Parts: sequence; C-alpha cells; structure tokens
Amino acid sequence: MNLIWNKNRDSFAARFPSLARMFSLQIAETDTEKPVTFWTILQAKNGSVIASENGTLLHSSYDPERESRQAVQKSDFDECTAAVFYGCGLGYTPSAYAGIYPDRTIIIIEPDPGHFFAALTLLDWTPVFSCPSCIIALGCPPETVIPLIEQKGSAHSAFFSVPSQTAHAKNYFDTIKLLVERNRQKNTINNATLERFGRLWMRNSCANIKQYKILDGVKIYSGKGIDFPFTIIAAGPSLEAALPHLGEIKKRSIIVCVDTALRACLRTRIEPDFIIIADPQYYAYRHIAGLSSPSSVLITDPAVYPAVYRFPCRKIVLCSSFFPLSRWFEARLEKKGDLGAGGSVASAAWNFAYLTGSREIYTVGLDLSFPELKTHIKGSTFEQAAHSASVRTNPAESINLPALFSGGSEFGCDYTGKPVLTDARMKMFAWWFESRLSGCTDARTYTFSLKGLAIPGILSTDFDFLLSKKDISAEKENFFSQSEKNEQNSSILKFDIVFSEFTEKLTELYESAKKGKNICENALRTASDSSWNSTSSKILSQLTAVDNAIRQNSLKDTVEFILPACRQQKKKQTKQYFSEIPYKTSLTHSLSLYTELFRIVCEYRSILSKQFRI
Repeated sequence: MNLIWNKNRDSFAARFPSLARMFSLQIAETDTEKPVTFWTILQAKNGSVIASENGTLLHSSYDPERESRQAVQKSDFDECTAAVFYGCGLGYTPSAYAGIYPDRTIIIIEPDPGHFFAALTLLDWTPVFSCPSCIIALGCPPETVIPLIEQKGSAHSAFFSVPSQTAHAKNYFDTIKLLVERNRQKNTINNATLERFGRLWMRNSCANIKQYKILDGVKIYSGKGIDFPFTIIAAGPSLEAALPHLGEIKKRSIIVCVDTALRACLRTRIEPDFIIIADPQYYAYRHIAGLSSPSSVLITDPAVYPAVYRFPCRKIVLCSSFFPLSRWFEARLEKKGDLGAGGSVASAAWNFAYLTGSREIYTVGLDLSFPELKTHIKGSTFEQAAHSASVRTNPAESINLPALFSGGSEFGCDYTGKPVLTDARMKMFAWWFESRLSGCTDARTYTFSLKGLAIPGILSTDFDFLLSKKDISAEKENFFSQSEKNEQNSSILKFDIVFSEFTEKLTELYESAKKGKNICENALRTASDSSWNSTSSKILSQLTAVDNAIRQNSLKDTVEFILPACRQQKKKQTKQYFSEIPYKTSLTHSLSLYTELFRIVCEYRSILSKQFRI
C-alpha cells in the first residue's frame, strides 16, 4: 500500500473537495496503483526519488531538494507575494517554496490530471496542502488561468518553468506564458496611461464632480437588453460599406456608436441609440464637437473633457472610471457600472452590450488594421484634419503615413487568411477582444467585414444575416422606458455629505503636506553635521507622524499615482547635489515629495474652488 499517496489523497480531498469530486475518476484509477507509463522512476544520488520523461530528467540526479531550495531563493524579489508553477514535476519546488515562504500564495498550473496525481504517489505534499493560500489550476483552459494569476498580479509573482516539466503540454504552457506577457503589457500600458494623463484626469474629474449627483450610471440598463441584438459601430475603413445599411440595422438591433464613428453615422441621417466616449483628451471631444444627436444616449466617463457634458442628446449616463478620485466617490455614493479598463473605446462598447444582457453582438468598422492601406473611414475627424492641413508639398496621403508605419507596423491575417497591415497597439486591442470573448462563451460576436484583422472568437457574417431578423423598433422603445423609468437616484441624497467628507480629507492632506514640507525646510536650513545628531530623532519622529497621517488619509490614492515621475526626477537631483551629505540627501528627497504633494492638493483646491466654496 502506498502510504504517501493515501496521505496526499486525503489532504487533497480535504483541502480541495470540489476538485476531488471533479477528478474522482482519475483519483480512483490512481488508487488501483497502476504503474505510471509516462515516467521512469529513478533514485537520486542522495537517495531521493526522481523521474525522467522521454529520457529527460525532471529534477537533479544528485540532490533535488537542494536544487529546489536554490531555485526558490534565487526567485525572490522585493514585493513578491506569490509563486506560479508551470507544471511541477514531482513537487519538490512547490514544497520548498511553501516551506520557505509559508505566507505567500502558491499557484500550480497543470493541464494533465494524470501527471499531477502521479506526483502525489511519489512525494509528500504536506507543505503545499498546508499553505494557507494555495491554488491548484488542474485541467483548466488557458484563458481561465490568467485571472487566478492576476489576483496577486504578475508583477508580484515569481514564475517557475522547467522545460522538462512542461514538455508534456508544451503548447498549453506556451499559450499561458503568452497570455501572461500580454497581460503584463496591458498593465504597463494602463500604468503609463495613468501617469501620462494623471493631471488631465484630475482636472477633468474635479470639473465634472457634480455629475455624480445628477447623472445615472450605465447600470440602469443592466440585464434589460437580453432579448436584443446589439451592433457596435467603430470607425475603421470597412464602416463605409455598412453606411447604406445603417437604417435597417437600427430597426433590427440596438446601435452603440464609438465617438470616432459618430460623424459618419450622422452623415447618413442615422442617430445611434447609444454613443460612447471615454478618452479624457480634448482631441477626443473634437470627434463630437459641433454635432448633435437628440435621440441618442451618451455614455461617458467622469474624467472626460468637461464640454462633453454639453453635447446635445436625449440623456447622458456615466460609467465607472479607474481614476482614483472617481473610485473614491463611487465607493461612497453608488457604482455607475464598470465597462472595463484598458482596451479601446470599442471594447467598452462591447462590454456595455454584454452588461445589458445581449448575447448577440455585431461589429461594424472594427478592423484593427489598415485594410487596403486605409486608416479611417472617409469623412472622419482624422481624415478631415489631414485634408485641412494638407498642402501641395505635404498632401493628406503623406500626413497619414505615420499612422500606417510609426506604431510598430506588422502584418496579421484577415478573416480570409490574407495578410493585412496592422500594428502592435491594435494587436493588443485584438487580444483584449480575444481574451474577453473566450471568457464569455454565452455570447456570439460577429463582424460584417472580412478585410479586418481576424480576432479569434469573432465570426464573420454578411448583412443579410442581421437584416433578415424582425423589426424590433417597438420593443426598443420599451427597453428604454423600462430602463430609464424615474427612480430616486441615491447619489442625490448622499452627495452633499460625501462631498463634505471629501473636502475635509483634502484639507487634512493639505495640512499634512504643508507640515512635512515646513519640517524639512527648517531642518535643512538650520541643521549642521554637529546639530543633526542631537535633533535627528525629533525630526524623524515628526516626519513619521506626518507620513502616518498621509498614509491613513482615504484620499492618498488620488494623488499618489501622480508622484512617481516626480519622485524619480527628484532622486536624480538629490544624488547629484547631496550625495556626500547623507542626512541632507534624505531630507531633500522628502522635501521634494511633500512639496509635490502640497502642489497637487493646492491644484485640487484651486479647481474645486471655481465650483464650490472650500
């Protein structure tokens, strides 16, 4: 009788009862002690059990325990909170990790239950099953593994991948590695965007802060569109072919138009049911400036350019923003409805359609490429700007060239398998759709164009497929009336109280930053090498109290993301001028942070003072 297997089996069943039930057949087969056919069981020089697969050792032939401990120690880095194992061989490395870092999360990814349960027959897994935070992704599709990793964040995870331990499912693990890398790129882009547009979002959000009180959120439509097809209108070149059909498409589906495509829709005298704009830049507002769509509902972000809220339409609703100030207010008022961070405005439109309950979604103009070397539909804001700026020596064709070739251009495949020019940014958006669709298998998404970048999960179809469906104009009226029926907006009642809390916390942050700034300035002005030794303890204690007050302030996140660039810049200056005087180095660095924090809070107060008396 295999005592190790019995112990591991019971521990596994107690820790993961749902998995044990799911793989009861494989566990029963292992109970019969059938010989493992894919491994050759061997003994290491130190007497430990090891194995080889297809002639390749899974672990060290001398001391697998020491090998695993060394791998774990080499993997550690600051802010590491989790370990991800692509396969695990017999389990030496996960066991070592659990022994050295018992408080961290362990994620073991194994597509083949046979390999996993075979490992349980050979090595004691008690350290792993005793780990307070342990996740076993057993036989999971690749796309479902990514959310498990992102719970801790790939940036805070150590990754273990041994070729001999992943060779039995190489394609599977290669797919997961690719998805993890894409997710990292997405997070990098989101962080860079946050830092780049941080001040712009801050100014816009403060200017728009009253909108939380008066506007509904997109959640009022949640689940109300389950019986309706939705059509997302993007501004790719293929939209031109769809324009003659928009009238009939609107009769048979609910149209959600992105801001860049609105001008083209209105040119055909078709007003979309919904328009969506989320970019905070003034140039995004330019796409809808001067236009009007009286029968449309405008979906927008609290951080958009303020003039967006003056767009002539039937109704404006808010979606949730990932800007910290917006999150602060939503946490205290009400959730407006999340349409996802990252991706493009078209991905937010798809998320909205899915939020309403629609499971039949069509896309128009979602090319994510340059079919026939065209960048946008004719008459779009981009094209009109190019024509306006063109001169004989620099025609519109030349102006559009950077859009074609300056974004890491590369080729992909369209829906017919032919090559089509795209770039890295649009491939990232395509990947967003691919990963999102793979997790929403209850919805079908279609495209009417065969010339755009092919996105796995989006099916190609023709206009007749949608136009053959029944006219739902009357049902759409009921959809809007039921969704928008007058209900008391809870934000109206709570807003004044929440805004009072906001100004109070902002004042506290102002006083803390001002105090820290003054302490550092006085210390730098009066301290000398001899006096520093006698006053350092008092000064550090004062600064610690200031830091604790800032850290406990609920508004700290609303300014924290703006500081990193300044912090790095000030660090360099500090090293240049004060590298030989340690206490001045520390004080000067602290002074730069308090000064920048003070300046940002003053900017908040200045913007808000134009609307409120604070």
